This record gives sequence, structure tokens and C-alpha cells, in this order.
Amino acid sequence: MKDFVMAVLPWVMAGLALAVLAGSSAERKKEEKRGGQIALGAALGLLLGVTLNGCGLWENHALGLALGPLWGMALASLYGNGKASKGNPDSEKET
Repeated sequence: MKDFVMAVLPWVMAGLALAVLAGSSAERKKEEKRGGQIALGAALGLLLGVTLNGCGLWENHALGLALGPLWGMALASLYGNGKASKGNPDSEKET
């Protein structure tokens, strides 16, 4: 049973992350693009994937390197509100 769970876990995690990304992109078709936020999420997810590889979560290190950025992008698309932040000088001014 453990072998089955460990074999199917990466597929389930990738499917959930892709579903979140697809759902959030459908919601914000009319909003401005948030490429920088998605890129930051991918970078932080890559760090998380490397950290989980170091903890020995998976036997194959490619799983952490592939699923980390995918989950980082999914979480960045969920938690980003798309509005200009006050601390970012490059963002547009709110009126």
C-alpha cells in the first residue's frame, strides 16, 4: 500500500496545482498580468522543493525540483490580489 501511495502522490499533487493555476487564470482574464508574482512564487517554490528534498521526503530528487515551483506558482496565484502595493515603487498609484 505504501508503494502505491508513494507512486501516485506526485501525480495527485501536480494535478491539484494545475487545477488551482487554471482556475485562478480563468478568474483574472480581465485583470492585469501578474507575471512577476508568479515568477516569485516559482522561485520560492523551488527553494521549498530543494528543502523537502533535503528532508528526504522523496526518493527521487526530481520530484521536489518539479513540484516545488509548480506549487509555488499555484500558491502565488491564490494569494495575490493583483492590486498595487504601497511599498512597491514600480506599481501604479491607487486612486
